[in-house]
Amino acid sequence: MAVIATIGSLLFFFSLLYLFIHFLRKLKNRNKQLSKKTFYPAFIGGLLLFIIGTSSVDNETQEQLAEAQEANKALLAENQELKDTIKEYEANIKDLAGTNEKLNNDFQELASKAEAAEKAELEKENLTQKIAELEEKNKSLEDKITSLNGQLASKTTTTASTASSQSKKAPKNSSSSGSSNQKTTTTANTTEYFANCTELRKVYPNGVASDHPAYQPKMDRDKDNWACER
Repeated sequence: MAVIATIGSLLFFFSLLYLFIHFLRKLKNRNKQLSKKTFYPAFIGGLLLFIIGTSSVDNETQEQLAEAQEANKALLAENQELKDTIKEYEANIKDLAGTNEKLNNDFQELASKAEAAEKAELEKENLTQKIAELEEKNKSLEDKITSLNGQLASKTTTTASTASSQSKKAPKNSSSSGSSNQKTTTTANTTEYFANCTELRKVYPNGVASDHPAYQPKMDRDKDNWACER
């Protein structure tokens, strides 16, 4: 329809131009006549075509305008939807920021706990090392005590053996010697100590009773008041 309007406008302007040229010729030659077959068809036809084409163009323009308005409404609705989506994203971003801050706090707390755990582990290792050193010292002391007990038992055994041999050499009917030997034996017996049953059996092969000075509860395993019996 725009083509029709263009053709109509061209014909209309052509008729006007033809009229203007005819007017100029009329000034030179008054007998010059206007060609009705050329002017009127061009003038009227051009005017009609221009009106028809223009009305059609107006209809198309209105349709395009309506389409543009519909498209504008759709764009506005889409724009509003995008705004709502942006608001939702902003709210999610705030929530994520809060969650991130909480996670950072938790991470710092865990880092502090991990550091404290490392310190505790180091202290534990130090204490374990000290305990091991103390155990070694304790073991060394126990070995020394055992050695000293063995030496004491050996000396006690030697003393008891000497006292026994002296009592055998002395006369049995001598009361004074018997009294003296009895005191010596009693003195020796009160100081008797044996580290274990093996040492005790060297002196007393059948063991000793609970009223004997060499009796020790730890050597009476069956608790029958007789230590180191065979």
